[in-house]
Amino acid sequence: MYKMHFIDSLPIYLMAGLILGSILLVFEFGYRLARIFLADKLNKAISPMTGGLGGLLAFILAITFSMAAGKNDARKQLVLDEANAVGTAVLRTDFLPEPYKKDSKLLLVSYINERLISKEEKKRVLKSSQSEDRVNLLITNSVILHGKLWRNAVSAYNVEQNQIIKLYIESLNQVIDIHTERVNKSLQSRIPISIWFSLILLTFLTMVLTGVQVGSQSEARMLIAALPFALAFTLVLTLIIELDRPNRSILAVSQQPLIDLQRSLMSESNQQYRQ
Repeated sequence: MYKMHFIDSLPIYLMAGLILGSILLVFEFGYRLARIFLADKLNKAISPMTGGLGGLLAFILAITFSMAAGKNDARKQLVLDEANAVGTAVLRTDFLPEPYKKDSKLLLVSYINERLISKEEKKRVLKSSQSEDRVNLLITNSVILHGKLWRNAVSAYNVEQNQIIKLYIESLNQVIDIHTERVNKSLQSRIPISIWFSLILLTFLTMVLTGVQVGSQSEARMLIAALPFALAFTLVLTLIIELDRPNRSILAVSQQPLIDLQRSLMSESNQQYRQ
């Protein structure tokens, strides 16, 4: 089940503001530290350390961003895989005897509708204080539909035990497996806390030493250079956080394959109704 983290409840723009403010604050701390303690003697000693920490931070950022981007790609692929699996299962319901054929198709249509909540409802759910309960309810409803579909398939197989019905059972099993994968990779698989701790610590140390280096070289803070520097790190860190969170606000995973399948099933249903 989904366990909502504190960071998931914060708007991404607020997160970006907090990161930017923290980086500038740490930079200012390093600058003032250099102005107090022997600025002229610090410059030569600090420069290689700052460069080394900056390179290490860039390396950790690249690894973390790659992890988050890789999980994002996996989530997109799982949406397509689920649409294909459900679509195949719907087609193979035609091999089932009645009334299992009709019941299974209706259950699969209900399953697609359950997976696709509207954008307006999604925004309301994610902003609500009860979003964790709502998401878990959606997962529970999907699992209940899995049980109904499986019992229906078993009953159909008991009536006509043949290889064709087994093809439908295999498709249904794939639908259930993909649901488990989506829940795991979308809600439970997150960047480990140890990596976040290392990233925060390295960012803190790098910004402090950068501020110390600037303070040891001149009396001016050189905000014209420091601000873009802080914004660049803020952008990368914000993107990593956004990619890692399940409740996206600016980088949402497209559900278009499932939407197309839903429209196709609705169109087919309307045609059958007219006939």
